[in-house]
Amino acid sequence: MSRKGGAQWEEEDYYDGYDDDYDEYYDDDYDDYDDHVSAKKKPAAASQAPPKTKTKPAAGGTAKKQQQVTKVAKTKAAQQQATVVKRKAGAPATQHGAATSKPAAANDPRSDLSSILRDLEVEPQGKPSLLLVVLGHVDAGKSTLMGRLVAELGVVDSKEVRRRAHQATQIGKGSFGWAWLMDERPEERERGVTIDIAKRTFETEARQITILDAPGHRDFVTNAISGISQADAALLVVDGSSGGFESGFDVRGKISGQTREHAQLAKGIGIDQLAVVVTKLDKHAAGAERLAEIRGKLDPFLKSCGFKDGRIRWLCASGTTGDNVVAKPPGGSALSWFEGPTVVEAIDAFEMVEHKRDAPLRVPVFSSAGAKQGGGAGQVIVTGRLATGCVRVGSQVSVMPGSLDTTVKSISRNGHKDAGFALAGDAVELTLGLDEEASCVSVGSVVCGPSDGIRAVERIKAKIATLELETPFTLGQSLVVHIHAARAPAKVTKLLVLHDPKTGEDVKKRPRLLKSYQTATVEITMSDKVCVEKYEDFASLGRLVLRLGGRTVGVGKVVKVYHT
Repeated sequence: MSRKGGAQWEEEDYYDGYDDDYDEYYDDDYDDYDDHVSAKKKPAAASQAPPKTKTKPAAGGTAKKQQQVTKVAKTKAAQQQATVVKRKAGAPATQHGAATSKPAAANDPRSDLSSILRDLEVEPQGKPSLLLVVLGHVDAGKSTLMGRLVAELGVVDSKEVRRRAHQATQIGKGSFGWAWLMDERPEERERGVTIDIAKRTFETEARQITILDAPGHRDFVTNAISGISQADAALLVVDGSSGGFESGFDVRGKISGQTREHAQLAKGIGIDQLAVVVTKLDKHAAGAERLAEIRGKLDPFLKSCGFKDGRIRWLCASGTTGDNVVAKPPGGSALSWFEGPTVVEAIDAFEMVEHKRDAPLRVPVFSSAGAKQGGGAGQVIVTGRLATGCVRVGSQVSVMPGSLDTTVKSISRNGHKDAGFALAGDAVELTLGLDEEASCVSVGSVVCGPSDGIRAVERIKAKIATLELETPFTLGQSLVVHIHAARAPAKVTKLLVLHDPKTGEDVKKRPRLLKSYQTATVEITMSDKVCVEKYEDFASLGRLVLRLGGRTVGVGKVVKVYHT
């Protein structure tokens, strides 16, 4: 969800006076971008093209709306014949995910996928959706690369690009113009680093993509974990400049760069497909040799994390020039030697992840905010991703912990507002009808069905793999547990079994301690109740990360949940 909504209140008046003088403020990169935009706008006759002509999609674009209207018109006659079903459902269907239906009856127990599709008389339509997290060490160029990407794809217009560049130039940070299309919080712009997860939704020729730009600074790894736990795939952005890769990858004393930690987290939390994007090679005298050098060092490490050959793609791109982001590098450019995929091609090549749509509803909450409505009725808006199940406007749901019963008032699905329903795998923003209880809904809460809800517990059994440890784990070891968006202080209350890390066979019962890179089953007791499921039942709610002293020290899977 873009956070620019309230930022245009005075910008129109403030910046209109600069329209004729923009060229004084920007370097050749932005002039080249304007030429690129102009070239894309030249074929104006495209709007008169026959309906079958393909139009490059842009979020919210008219071409997509016209296609939807045409489709609705063609099916209108068929829909009129479905009066019996409509009477039962109490609602007609509308276009992709939208509904003007009356909410389901308050005591309507139906919440399964087939009921929703039957009532709304639609099948899941549109391009498949993919959630993509962007990882990497601080200053690798993640936000700059993603800012360039969304600009090239038309998610933001050239005027906004100019404004962000001007704002950055005014405070002496002209090179941050592209990054500011993603980093919108004042503290992020002041520090020049991403702090929170930045989200943008866009479309390629094959996919509907939600990107989660994760912070690369070691102080904000916990925010990165939230982004990783939602994603189907990852872009690992690596700084290709002299010394840049090394600062993010090498281990110096007790501190290692976030290239290393982010890769370990991604695999440990469940991502198994990765595209490594090496940036800043356009500023390197021998770009091809530098790419080979980085790959020679990083590839063995990624394999040691568990990534397999066929699940890793290698490419390079420049966010500042736009080379190999959407289009191949032009002849004579600093990256013209590269013959691999563009960033967009790499994204489209990711395999779709299957999500359980017919399982009970689970929506981990990654952010929440209260919103007062007319008449004094309160509402709370939560964002997250449907891990399993499905939900529609009017559905009765519960929020755990707390057993708060409420109704879904509205749904934003994969960036499309006023959707009538959402399915497992969709990125959503749900408006819930809560009043004074809204303050109880927080990051780590889970929205679920009222009759098959999740439980909040303090004690779990988990099979974990330790990473590099400064000192061995012993009984009573204190640490912080991360499960989906939730986190809680915890202790290791039992060391149950030590396993062979390759075969998984039991090696020793009740070990006295755990060393680096060992696998064991342990009991963990948390200081707060956390919504958690067994991994085999709900994979994304059954993975955990263990952190200690600002470092990731283990990852694992929940094998048992103690409800008492």
